[in-house]
Amino acid sequence: MPKGKKKGKYEHKRTEQAYSSDEDAGIDMTIDNMSETSAQSDLKSIHDDPGNPKGRKVRETRIIWKKTQNSEILPEELQWSETQQHFKFEGPRLYLKKIVKEPDPKLKELMEQHIMYYRPPPPEPEPVIDYKALRESEIQEKFEDKVLELIESLNARSNAARATAFVSLRATLQRRAVDGLLASHRATLADHVARALRRGKDGEKKAAAAIAPLLALQIGEDGTEEFVREVRPALIAACTDKSASLDTRTECCSSLSVLCYLLEDDLNEILEVMRMYETIFSGSYLKGDGSVKVSGAAVEAGAAHAAALDAWALLLPLLAPAHALALLTHQAPSFHRLGDLLEAVSLEVRMAAGTALAIAYETVTDEDGATDPAVTALVDAMLPRLTELARDSHKFRAKRDRKLQRATFRDILKYFEEGEVPSMSVRLGVETASWSSWAGVASYGALAAALGGALQALAPRSPALRAALGLSDVLPQPMQLTLNQTKLERHLQNNAARKARTLARKKNRDKRSAALAM
Repeated sequence: MPKGKKKGKYEHKRTEQAYSSDEDAGIDMTIDNMSETSAQSDLKSIHDDPGNPKGRKVRETRIIWKKTQNSEILPEELQWSETQQHFKFEGPRLYLKKIVKEPDPKLKELMEQHIMYYRPPPPEPEPVIDYKALRESEIQEKFEDKVLELIESLNARSNAARATAFVSLRATLQRRAVDGLLASHRATLADHVARALRRGKDGEKKAAAAIAPLLALQIGEDGTEEFVREVRPALIAACTDKSASLDTRTECCSSLSVLCYLLEDDLNEILEVMRMYETIFSGSYLKGDGSVKVSGAAVEAGAAHAAALDAWALLLPLLAPAHALALLTHQAPSFHRLGDLLEAVSLEVRMAAGTALAIAYETVTDEDGATDPAVTALVDAMLPRLTELARDSHKFRAKRDRKLQRATFRDILKYFEEGEVPSMSVRLGVETASWSSWAGVASYGALAAALGGALQALAPRSPALRAALGLSDVLPQPMQLTLNQTKLERHLQNNAARKARTLARKKNRDKRSAALAM
């Protein structure tokens, strides 16, 4: 320090102390940055390295402890070692020798024999959790809770609220099947539907009539017969109630026909319902002088008359051919009366009459194709009228009506002249329902209109619906996989089907273009 300059507050001289084992093996643990000292330092001078002009420290002393089997650490066992490249001091490291004792040969032989003759039991497999099934069960529980809430809402005091509850319950039951849930509520549901059909207003009557076939299938086999016995009289009364609106009566006619077609086994009940239907669509018969009824009431009631005629034609194939022939010969409506309905002013009645004629002729025809000569003569007398309807081009009719009428009667005329029967196939899960008759096509149209989306959900589970669709009694095993498809799988399947239809349509279009060019 220069002379005359006072010593600073923080300036001090670094001193080296002699090595002592009590001072942590020569390591100075003071605040002075852990300086390393020893009694006889072997650190290299900073001026000996020509590549280090600034005099930085490039080496460190690292202490390594080696511990033997003795529990005490002797001073002479401590050794020094230097590392050349790292400056950071990591402190002492402790290395322990692992002592492995050789087992006794006899004990080793006994252990090998024990392992040879003794095999421990295999560990129990961990239970496999089917998360997809758990999620499906949770969805089903929530769905059932929602159905029960809607059933409770049928007790509302307001007619509009009860009608809304019927509509919501029908939309909910169309999504999936509830196995056995509604069986315990059979009496409650039948009472709600019957009371709504007898005392409710038009909106409530229409909603109750629309849900009746769906409830009968969802209740199950145990309570179906009692449900139909309680609801059918109320539906018959609603069909003939002239105080109700035409839309309500139309819906009641359609629902009653589907209910009887699926779940009614008594032939006398079916004949009684068919007579009731005849009294409804008889309002579209010709007058006594053979003229057509052109009043406004006949035009407005055309939809209700057409619904009654379609319902009558749906139930006719349930009869035996001989019974159906006797009914059409000796009771109304006869073939002659059905032919008169082709002159009706309403388009719906004309198309329904043509379809009913085809179904009636198909029903009375034997398997060999033999038909009563009187019936054949009546049908031959109707062919000119059918040809006129198939080629109708009067401008006073709407363009849509003319197009729909020509398409319908073209198929009917082709059936009577050439014997060509319409065919249809519908995919239901992994099964396919096919029809090659007028009665089959009409039955599918009625079931699809009454059940909607529930047709897919109930077809694998309801025996009555499977019999009506012509499916086998045994459910195929792959059906269970199809029922649990995810939304993405269904989307991809629909895209593949759409692409196949597009390709097939293009091929047919190319063939048609080539034929026209020739």
